[in-house]
Amino acid sequence: MDRRQFLQLSSMAALSLYTSPLRGLQTGGSPARQGPAKKVMILGAGISGLAAGLELLQAGHDVTILEAQLRPGGRVYTLRAPFSDGLYAEAGAGRIPITHTLTLDYVKRFKLELDPFFPQSGADVFLWRGQRQVVPHGHDPDLTHLNVNLTTEERAVGFGGLAKKYLGPLQDKARALPAEAWPLPSLAAWGNISLGDYLRQQRASPDAILYLSQGFESDSLLDFVHDSVSHAVPMLWKIRGGNDRLPHAMADALRDNIRYGAVVERIAQTPTNVEVTYTNAGSHHRLLADRMICTLPFTVLRDIEVRPQWSTNKAFAIQNAYLSPVTRAYAQTKTRFWEADGRNGFATVDQPMEVWSPTYNQPGKRGIVMSYTYEDLAREYSSMSEEARVQRSLDLFEQIHPGMRDNFEGATTWSWLNHPFSKGAFMVTKPGQFRTVVPYLATPEGRIHFAGEHASPWSGWIQGALHSGVRAAREIARGTA
Repeated sequence: MDRRQFLQLSSMAALSLYTSPLRGLQTGGSPARQGPAKKVMILGAGISGLAAGLELLQAGHDVTILEAQLRPGGRVYTLRAPFSDGLYAEAGAGRIPITHTLTLDYVKRFKLELDPFFPQSGADVFLWRGQRQVVPHGHDPDLTHLNVNLTTEERAVGFGGLAKKYLGPLQDKARALPAEAWPLPSLAAWGNISLGDYLRQQRASPDAILYLSQGFESDSLLDFVHDSVSHAVPMLWKIRGGNDRLPHAMADALRDNIRYGAVVERIAQTPTNVEVTYTNAGSHHRLLADRMICTLPFTVLRDIEVRPQWSTNKAFAIQNAYLSPVTRAYAQTKTRFWEADGRNGFATVDQPMEVWSPTYNQPGKRGIVMSYTYEDLAREYSSMSEEARVQRSLDLFEQIHPGMRDNFEGATTWSWLNHPFSKGAFMVTKPGQFRTVVPYLATPEGRIHFAGEHASPWSGWIQGALHSGVRAAREIARGTA
């Protein structure tokens, strides 16, 4: 079980958390423009920038989006090369919870189809300290045959019961409070302690902590509980054909408004306008606008010259916002040989990592097994050469699915930490940051507004990017900031 699978452990009472923050944000509900049309520039053609652009264009504003890469989507990115037979796998956002109504509204708007993220049949593999078990999907492994160090009480509830045992009371308290006010002052104390320290205070065993945290021990307890409660879902979806079909569809509706290959070097604002200096194909350009929406990850924004300087609180937030390092490794195989034994290709391991088989419902006989690595292990992988990452991943895949090397055809890897226009995958909040960083992520600075998954209640999800983009656009359209 991984961090995101906590989504399936919380009560369905948590579904009420999804509705109130989204009131009035569904697509097609752009507010009437307040006053004359504004010239608005948007930095970044990721999901949040595209959502903001669509919203502003619909309200009659003049929109220009500057995108450093030669594609839209940002961290919603589907890999199709170097795979054969039209196979694909996600490098970025992989899942859409059924409760993410704003995301699903955009999926419907652009007439995209959905498939279940997890296979609806077949068995998972559980690999712990070199011991391997094949387990029906959603079931616990047999602890009597695993080298696992749990307390007697922990063994009684099994791996699947650890979240309820240690986090259940906190989840119940969090889900009883209104989502609009997140982060909630009444839970502030949880923001000052890490998940790992809290679990140790509860006398959780080291193996229980390893299983529950999956590498996120240093997360703020508040962030972890919020993530586990806010996304309690009975189903996770993915977009048929690849999740980046959504940003590509959005970008098609904005094709005349996006400048690709535009790398921002300097941001300056006066009381009357905002100016950006950027390079494109080796030449320098300037762009003036009445307002700006900055969707760049703060890990990138902190290296861009800005005049005048950010306010003290915003500057601190920009310098200290933390994006989790994530790596992914992909192995293409001649056949999906694991399916012959009733396995679905997915696995749980004793490392901060998930193992997926994204091709379970794709046509053809070839398959892909991939890893999704978090935090310190991802940082370690990011420091390796491509070949070293591939070989280490193949060693693990062989343990999970014996015969992998015999069926292996090729591999590739991806590191968000090493990507120059992200320098990390998604925002994670550390102890103390709900007081010093989170309150200032989305606050405007003069004529500059902010969006992105980091500037929303749904950090790390497509929903957060969409929500923040619409919110920032409406700040401008309504003249509320």
